[in-house]
Amino acid sequence: MTRPASLMWLQLPLLATLIVIAACAEKPKDDIISVQTDWFASTDHAALYAAELHGYFDVRNLHVEIRQGGPGIRAPNDVATGRATFGLALPENIILAAAEDVELLSVFASYQESPIGLMVHESSGVLNIEDIANLTVQIFPGQVFWEVLKYETGIAPAEIAFDGSMTAWAENSDWAVQGFATTNPFDARKVGAEPRMLTATQLGFRAYAGVIFTSQSYAQENQETIQAFVAALQQGYADFLANPQPVIEYINSEVNNDFLVEVGEAAAVIMQDLAVSQETESLGLGAMNAEVWNDVATRMFEAGIVRNEVGASTLWTNEYLTSRDEQDVQ
Repeated sequence: MTRPASLMWLQLPLLATLIVIAACAEKPKDDIISVQTDWFASTDHAALYAAELHGYFDVRNLHVEIRQGGPGIRAPNDVATGRATFGLALPENIILAAAEDVELLSVFASYQESPIGLMVHESSGVLNIEDIANLTVQIFPGQVFWEVLKYETGIAPAEIAFDGSMTAWAENSDWAVQGFATTNPFDARKVGAEPRMLTATQLGFRAYAGVIFTSQSYAQENQETIQAFVAALQQGYADFLANPQPVIEYINSEVNNDFLVEVGEAAAVIMQDLAVSQETESLGLGAMNAEVWNDVATRMFEAGIVRNEVGASTLWTNEYLTSRDEQDVQ
């Protein structure tokens, strides 16, 4: 099954429940490191499954349980309540949680530039956010990148609630639909469409994606465990980017049979660019920087998505990463 891109995206009202449930936190089992992902297993979770497949968790004596996401699963909720040790989500989720005084800490970014964006028809000639104003946009309500860009540009295109199917988009050349650059253009071409994918970054809103996070309290008490866990992620992700096929086949055969190998192969090509940046070249895979985090938090506040201004500096860290130079020495 190809992931509906929207289900990785933010559902704004659900984050409010974090205020209530955080007070009822449960402690994860000491011998199990549980990771709650955002959706069914796919290449978006390649770092995790590569580390599992190649034994990088095992050699570090980490007993890791990867839990697939799905409808109704919200990783920030599970981490905040102690039902999971780590979660995977968007930075926007972490910022929304922080605005409600829920303390989460991001330690690894799978994507340096989010694959999330809008998919249009090649024949539309649309190239930028201003051009989108002339289209009908099929999108789930409350998507942060979209709300921010509408606020900043003043565009007000017609909107239709996205139902997870791209059939209507395929039949309307003057429509845009929310999409995921790693999978949805591939799906569109299979049904004869000629798509053009405009990621949020291309439209003017850069953010990370596939961010792996834990609670601030867990981080304070388990420094060495997190260090080992992140090292396994980096090693697994490096292997995947160098040779994605074994991980794609592992996900398909052992984890999620609905995730097609051909979809994974198409996604892996796109990921080669989205997973790396100047930060990862110097600091190692998964690295992040203050500029991106601060920009997302500031723009969310200015657009009225969060009521309180959030200081992003405490929401992320690179301290658990191993740089390329350090990996070479090891």
